[in-house]
Amino acid sequence: MLNQKSCIHKGDLALMEQKLDSELSLSLALSEEERMKNPVLRSGYEPATRLWTLILLYQGSLTEIQENLTLTVVPLLGNYAIIKIPAEQIPALLLYPQVLYLELPRPLYEDEITGISASCLSGQPFSSGISLEDSTSNIAAGTPTSDAVAVGSPNIPVGAPASDAAPNDALTGRGTLIAVLDSGVDYRHPDFRTGTGASRILSYWDQTLAWDEQNRYGLGRIFSNEGLNLLLGAPANPDSPENSSARAASGPEPFRPSADFSGHGTHIAGICAGNGRSSGGRNHGVAPEASLLVVKLRNDADSVFTDYANLMMAVDYAVRFASDRGLPLSINISYGSNDGPHDGTGLMERYLENCIFYGKNAVVIATGNEGISRRHSSMVIGTAEERDAAFSVAPGETSLYVQLWKYPGDQFRYRLSLPSGNSEINIPGLPGIYRFEMGGNQIRLIISEPTPYQPLQEMFLVILPAPAQPVIHSGVWHLYIFSEHSVNGRVNLWLPSREATNSSTGFLDASSDLTFTVPSTAGNVISVSGYDSTTDTFASFSGRGFANSQAAKPDLTAPAVNILSTAPGGGYSIRSGTSMAAPFVAGAAALLMQYGIVLGNDPFLYGEKIKALLQKGARPLPAFSQYPNASVGWGALCVRNSLPQ
Repeated sequence: MLNQKSCIHKGDLALMEQKLDSELSLSLALSEEERMKNPVLRSGYEPATRLWTLILLYQGSLTEIQENLTLTVVPLLGNYAIIKIPAEQIPALLLYPQVLYLELPRPLYEDEITGISASCLSGQPFSSGISLEDSTSNIAAGTPTSDAVAVGSPNIPVGAPASDAAPNDALTGRGTLIAVLDSGVDYRHPDFRTGTGASRILSYWDQTLAWDEQNRYGLGRIFSNEGLNLLLGAPANPDSPENSSARAASGPEPFRPSADFSGHGTHIAGICAGNGRSSGGRNHGVAPEASLLVVKLRNDADSVFTDYANLMMAVDYAVRFASDRGLPLSINISYGSNDGPHDGTGLMERYLENCIFYGKNAVVIATGNEGISRRHSSMVIGTAEERDAAFSVAPGETSLYVQLWKYPGDQFRYRLSLPSGNSEINIPGLPGIYRFEMGGNQIRLIISEPTPYQPLQEMFLVILPAPAQPVIHSGVWHLYIFSEHSVNGRVNLWLPSREATNSSTGFLDASSDLTFTVPSTAGNVISVSGYDSTTDTFASFSGRGFANSQAAKPDLTAPAVNILSTAPGGGYSIRSGTSMAAPFVAGAAALLMQYGIVLGNDPFLYGEKIKALLQKGARPLPAFSQYPNASVGWGALCVRNSLPQ
C-alpha cells in the first residue's frame, strides 16, 4: 500500500479526492490564514499541531492504516470513526481502500432563543406567563411564577413528582436512562439528587477536562455515580477557610465536573428528568425518576458551542453505556447546524440513524430556531431564466458562507456582485475550486460533483476579508443564477445559523420551509419543533421541515416558549427555544420505554416504535387543518394519548 507522499501519483490523488466532502476539499486547498477566518473551514483543524480531527466512514479493518500512518483512531458504532491525522498525511490516507469518505466535524450551536400539562402529563407545568424579554431571569427555588394548571391523568399516573413512595406502576421514568449531551449539568442541583442526597447521574463525561487516560475517546474525564457521590459529600466550597483542615486531611483538591456556564444543559436536564426537590416537588420534569447520563460537550473554538465529532463520540458513549447495563436509553440533542443539504445524507445524520440499531434507544433532536431567521432561500429556475439570490450582510461580519444545493442535471452559471455594484465576478458552473479577489474581499468556492453518499451537486462559497481588512463588506450582495438548461430547476441555499452570525444577515427572499437544522434532518430520529403551550400556537422562531406523501419532518411539536426549569446554583430559570421542546419528548420517550420494557408490557417499545406512538397520540393545534405538516408534523406531544391501549 502506498503510504509516502513521493509515491502518490497526481491522477490517483485527484480520483481519491472524491472521498472528501466539499468543505474539507476547499479547506485543504486554502492557506492557513484563509482557513482560520471561517468557523466551518477551520473546524477540526489545530494550527499549533497542524493536526486534523475528521469524521471517517470506513470498511474492514483500520489496522494497516494505523501501522503505516501517524494517526489516532476512535472507532464508533458501525463503520464510523473519529480520526486525528497530520495534514501532510491526508493524501496518503485517501489511497487506502478501507477509507470510504471523510468529512469535516462541522460546528454546532445551541437551539435556544435566549409545559407539562400541555403535553398531557399530570402535575405542575413548566410553562409560565413570563415574557420572552425575561427568558433568562432566575427564579428562586420553590417560588412559582403562576398557579398550577390541573389536567386529567391517564389510567396510569404519568409524570408524577418523584417521591420515595411512588407506586411501582407509576410512569416516572424509573428504570430508564436519559442522556443529556449538552453544555453540562449542575450535578449538585437538588433536582438531580435522591431523597438521601445521592446523585441520580449514573455517569458524567466532561469532555472539556484534560484526558484522564482511562476512557477510549482520548478526551476529557468520566465521573462514575460513586465518584459524584463522593464529591457531593465534600464541602460545597473547598476553597473557603473553614474547610482547610478537611482539605488537608483528604489530600489535593479532587477532580470535579466543570461548571455549566451557559446553564443550557442544566435547564434541559430539568425538563427531561428533574424531580422538583428544590421546589418541594412542584417544578418537576417529565420523567422525574429516570436516571441521567451527562456529557459536557467540548468547545474547540471561541465562536462554536461544539462540533460533530464531539457529539458523535458522546452518542457512542451513551449508547454503549446503556447497552452494557441493559438500560432503555433516551438521548436528547438540542444542538444544530445549517451546514448541509438538510436531507439526511451527511455522515452525522447517517451515524445517528445507525445508532438506533444498538441496544434499546430513542434519539430526540430539536429542529432549531431558524424559522424566521432568513437563513434559507428556495427557488425554481427555468431554462434561460436568471434569478437573484440576494442576501444582506450586517456590519461587522468577519466571514460568511453561502451553500447552494441543486440537481446535477441542471446546468447553471453564476454572477456575484458587491453591495456597491462596482465589482462583479463570473463563476462557471463546472466542478472545481475557484479563487477571486473583489473590492477588498476574498471569494473562495468549490463546486462539487455528486458522491456515493450525496446525489446533489453543491456550491460552497465563502466570503473572507482581504488580509488588510478585519471584516467583509456589508450591504446587499447579489448572487445571480442563470440556467442554461433546467431539468428539475430547484435550488436551495443556506447561510450560517443565527447563532453564528449577526441577526441582520439574511436572504432578501427567504423561505421558512427546510429551516430545521442538522442533525434533526436524520430520518429515523424524533425531530421536535416548538409551540407556545399558553396560546396553543406554533412558535414562529421554530425550524420547519417538509411534508409529502412519503415522509414528513418534524415528527411532532412540544412546548418551547417561556419554559421554567432548573438553573445552575439550585434554582430555576425561564428559557425559550426548541432546545426546550426536545427534552419534553425525550422524557416522554423514557416514560414509554418504562411502560413497555421496564414494566414488561412490550419489550420492543423503543426506536421507531416510540416515534410511531408519539405521532399517533399527538393532538392537533387550532391553526392547522392538515397533518402531517412542515411546522408541527403530526401535532403536539400528548403522552396520555400515546400510551398503548
